[in-house]
Amino acid sequence: MRKGVGYGFLFVETNRCQRQGGRCRIGSKLGIRLSGGHKILRYPDQDKMIKPELILTSLQRPRGYYRTNITVGRPPLPGGWNTKDGATLPGSHCLDYYAILYKDGHMFSMSCLQIWPTWMYDLRREIGMLPIGSLMIPGTHNSGCYKHGDLTRRDAFQRYLLTQDRDVWTQLVHGIRYLDIRVGYYPSIPNGTALDEDGNHVSRFWVNHDVIRITPLSEILKDVRDFLDAARGEVVIMDFHRFPVGFEGRPNRHRKLLAILHREFESLILKPDRGIEGLGPTLNDIWTGGKRLIICYGDKHIVNEYEWLWPPLTQVWGNQQTVEGLFEYLDEEILGSKKRRNSQNPLWAVMAELTPFPLDIFFNLSGGLRQMADSVNRNLTVKFQEEWWKETNIVATDFFLGNDLIWVSRMSNIKKSNIAQWRL
Repeated sequence: MRKGVGYGFLFVETNRCQRQGGRCRIGSKLGIRLSGGHKILRYPDQDKMIKPELILTSLQRPRGYYRTNITVGRPPLPGGWNTKDGATLPGSHCLDYYAILYKDGHMFSMSCLQIWPTWMYDLRREIGMLPIGSLMIPGTHNSGCYKHGDLTRRDAFQRYLLTQDRDVWTQLVHGIRYLDIRVGYYPSIPNGTALDEDGNHVSRFWVNHDVIRITPLSEILKDVRDFLDAARGEVVIMDFHRFPVGFEGRPNRHRKLLAILHREFESLILKPDRGIEGLGPTLNDIWTGGKRLIICYGDKHIVNEYEWLWPPLTQVWGNQQTVEGLFEYLDEEILGSKKRRNSQNPLWAVMAELTPFPLDIFFNLSGGLRQMADSVNRNLTVKFQEEWWKETNIVATDFFLGNDLIWVSRMSNIKKSNIAQWRL
């Protein structure tokens, strides 16, 4: 039994109920209940006064998937992680939604919607020996393309611009460790752009979705810095992958951006081992050195000027418009030849999302990126859990709460560690 959030709704996949032959009951204190073995509750089942609102048997849902009409919304993050300046607790922490598997009237197992803010260091004994190029790392596509609050009918165009519904702090707290960032530079207007204390034009840099600016870059940088200060064992990868606006033929603008990054993260930046092929440093090596931020940069000429920049990271992107086409493409890329990957950078990313046609955007034929992501995400969890985990490094998705790839990544890395130790 696994769980996830899609369309802002809570859903539970019930395929394990079928294998176990039990009853799935899902509930919440607000009330959900699936009958057949799972239960999603706002609080654990010890409270007998809680009455789940929805019951479904696995026979009723043979496809193993059911989406309720109960919204998760934006609940406070548990464990002290809801604020960026408070005392935080390590380990996983449950939100107010639980899923319980029942078999023959008895609770068989329980899971919850949860955050994994310190999952890397929590698993240090199991996965510390693994190099970063062999880890399965959960990430987000166009990580900075989000909006605080929900979309309205007036936001129709933004339905094809926004790829996430949580800010970067919340993404990292949930367990995301790879951030895909596209930066645009916008010249100042009279009296419209202030300089920071060092004279860098920090407010001129934005996170873009292609040529449209979405979020000030300063907001993303602050979230990353705050998280690294709060979660002192976690490793984060920032991939400045493209520069769609304002950088063409302007190397000084790259240098201005890099001056800002270096000033903000100097004490945390992990330098690459240039000229050494392989899978990169192990997590133990990274923890020993104390540098936990990897910055990949999508301009190889600029990379050569800075010893602390990692070379461009290969993104396996299929430009697919159907789930079937995307999965066929990913199957070939993940399990097939690795010739397209950059030998200078041990990291590479699977971009597991659909791409709309231009006509989809103008006529809203696909319903928006969230609807497209929902059709992909609910199937991704099983594909990576059962088939693709062993060969995957980074996997980036749209609206990441619609899948369970953070949990799959944790479990896959434990399996990878067991395989590595067996081979020793």
